[in-house]
Amino acid sequence: MMKTRRLFFALWPSDNVRHSIVEIYSQLPKQIKGPVIQPQNLHITLHFPGSVTEENKDCMHIAAQAVRSASFECNLDYVGYFSRAKIFWMGYQHQSVELVQLHRDLGESLAHCGYQSEPRQYKPHVTLMRKCLDPLDANKDFIIPWYVDEFVLVESVSRSDGVHYQVIEKYPLA
Repeated sequence: MMKTRRLFFALWPSDNVRHSIVEIYSQLPKQIKGPVIQPQNLHITLHFPGSVTEENKDCMHIAAQAVRSASFECNLDYVGYFSRAKIFWMGYQHQSVELVQLHRDLGESLAHCGYQSEPRQYKPHVTLMRKCLDPLDANKDFIIPWYVDEFVLVESVSRSDGVHYQVIEKYPLA
């Protein structure tokens, strides 16, 4: 059996952005219940190939290097809830055109490696809590500026103390 790695492409927040996300989250109503995502795991998924062989990872790495995009700013300013998946998240009231284009370009490039993008509309978000119960209208006024100058390839590693995300490649934006 071929060894595989569980991989995804993501926007990885700086320590300052990560700290701001945690700070805003801590100010939200405490009635929101569920397992909280560890701060070091906060990110916005671009594409989730899942379990891939080393050969496929190498193909995806080359494909990701071919993506050309300018750096951009997208401000986190909204919290929401995906009821079916029971995910409480932070994202944008107005989606970043540059982020959507980066997602599209990366997906097209990864297609050369046999990857198929999700057919659903892309909804970029930072997952704050999974299996969330009883979310209230938790919105408050906030803006977290996030200057995006790279995207990353991340490996998801299951350990006894939970899932750990490890950045294994970085792809700078112009």
